[in-house]
Amino acid sequence: MSGLRDRILGYFRYNRSGLLILAALVGLGSGLGATAFRLGIDAWSEFLTGAPDYSVSMGPSFGALAIMGPWFVVVAPLISAAIYGPLMAKFGGASTGHGVGGVMFSARRKDGSVNLKPAVTTTVASTLTIGGGGSVGPEGPIAELGAAVGSLLGHIFKVPEKPLRTLAAAGTAAGIAAAFDAPLAGAFFAMEVILVDFTAETFGFVVISCVASSVLADHLMDKTLSLSLPTGLVIGEGSDLGVVATLGILGGVIGVLFSRIHFRTKDLIDWAWHGPSWLRPIVGSLLIGGILLIWPEMYGESNGVLDRALHGRYTLVLLVILMLAKIVATSVTLAVGGVGGVFAPSLFIGGMLGAAVGTVASPGNAAAAAMFGVVGMGAVFTGAARAPITGVILIIEMTGQYDLLLPLMLAIALATGVSRFLTRTTIYTEELRKRGEDIDDPVRATLVGRTPARALMQRPPTVLPATMNLADAAQALRSSDCYRLPVIDGDDPDNDRWLGCVSAFSVAEARLEGDDQRTIDSLVLNREHVRSEDSPTTVLRTLLESHAEGLPVIDHNGLLLGWVSQEDMVRRLYRHQRRALEAAEARTSFGARMYAYEQIWLRRLREAATAERDAQARWSVRMNPWHSHGQSGVAQPKRKHSRNTADSAE
Repeated sequence: MSGLRDRILGYFRYNRSGLLILAALVGLGSGLGATAFRLGIDAWSEFLTGAPDYSVSMGPSFGALAIMGPWFVVVAPLISAAIYGPLMAKFGGASTGHGVGGVMFSARRKDGSVNLKPAVTTTVASTLTIGGGGSVGPEGPIAELGAAVGSLLGHIFKVPEKPLRTLAAAGTAAGIAAAFDAPLAGAFFAMEVILVDFTAETFGFVVISCVASSVLADHLMDKTLSLSLPTGLVIGEGSDLGVVATLGILGGVIGVLFSRIHFRTKDLIDWAWHGPSWLRPIVGSLLIGGILLIWPEMYGESNGVLDRALHGRYTLVLLVILMLAKIVATSVTLAVGGVGGVFAPSLFIGGMLGAAVGTVASPGNAAAAAMFGVVGMGAVFTGAARAPITGVILIIEMTGQYDLLLPLMLAIALATGVSRFLTRTTIYTEELRKRGEDIDDPVRATLVGRTPARALMQRPPTVLPATMNLADAAQALRSSDCYRLPVIDGDDPDNDRWLGCVSAFSVAEARLEGDDQRTIDSLVLNREHVRSEDSPTTVLRTLLESHAEGLPVIDHNGLLLGWVSQEDMVRRLYRHQRRALEAAEARTSFGARMYAYEQIWLRRLREAATAERDAQARWSVRMNPWHSHGQSGVAQPKRKHSRNTADSAE
């Protein structure tokens, strides 16, 4: 039974078809979680306000808080925060972080593992945050929950590190696909944002997961297009494309502005707050309630408000106010401890911006707000997240406006360029950068990354005191099998200062002078070394330039900490290469096995043919022993040569 279990587990670990099955299971699990999340948001919102989406009705509460009158928008966030604040403080801790940023860090810098308990806690907290009026989106918790499902299934089947990352990304894609009814956008979000890996194999796993989650969500929820827009929206004239280009540039600027305000607000709240973490959302909910008293349109995801804006029901001034209000409301909600994402708010902000531009560009065109609003959604999202492919596909899938594909591509391309010009990070990677983790740093993707010298060092082979005589030093060098060794000014390597390194050549040269009782400190010591905080690049450069087999690592006080050697660096490279080779050899598929069997069969045929030719050659030699003599194949008689030319003439 143990052997059968190992064979089954091996099939799912290393076989591509087995991993496809796991990806489908991850999709089903993520789709189920995303569906429960969506239904939970609607249920909590309806409990508090009397409607699944309060931004649609925008009237007094008909739910549990009806008695509060217009003040229910202050009480709803307070009740929600009183629940999710302690919940997150108790169960929400995650070493990799939360939301999309946490999944990105785990997939690119770790092994892809995402803990299920914090992910479930985050999802519950986000349900309460959004349903209770927090102006955030659901994609962050959905991404984390989906990645946790993929990670859990990968750990159950003990898949290797790289497939584990793929399953986590597939779970994220599946969750977004189910929540936004955008399977292709979910797939490209995982490829473009989470993994930055566009291989056909990875794409296949992610797409299978998205399809499974979308099919399940379609059976569990009534799915329609996210936005009900007029049909036949077309932007094709030259002047309109000029407006689109302008909108793309503005979208990039607003996307970056949204990101900056979001993090500056969080920095401000971090500086001002000195109380316990569980109390921060409760106190901060009063700020959220105050914003909702002024702008009740900011309640939750505000889908109803966005829909009305794209139908041209708001004036230019109100569109600009709503755009700025969403930036402030989302930033405050996340800064005080609310749980959610920035995906949906960026779409709302872009919709307001596009509708405002459309109102200015075509004041007499009723469909202008919708046309340019759709383009603005993609532009601001891309300006903030810098995911152009995801932006194009997401907006098309959410709106169904395929005739707007070309202007949407133009605006998103310009927004990407503007965003990249203004800032190096995105709204997702900036959070990690503030934690000291720059996942876009190309150096960190190398074998040793930015690992400091103190993490690369080992114990020195031998440490010599400066008072040691040359004879003992020569013996120590011979015993350590090293060309040179570090020298300290005492007998305690932990407390005595490093003086330099003595080489076998200098010791041998001094001994040739006939005085073995000289001490090491009478010699000229080599002072090449590296500091404990030096980067791997500095370590490798110093090793190469010094032609030394090893270098001492010292601290800022001059104390000897350790030793880095060329051999150890080569061993690191070998271990890395060996693990990669073992992983490549372990992975297989039906086609790969068929190819291997074919190669074995062809090799055996070649060996059989060679053996048959050799047998025929041996048989021919036995039948005609003179076969190999002479060019004609007939044995030639030997001639007797005379002793001299005279005999030969006779």
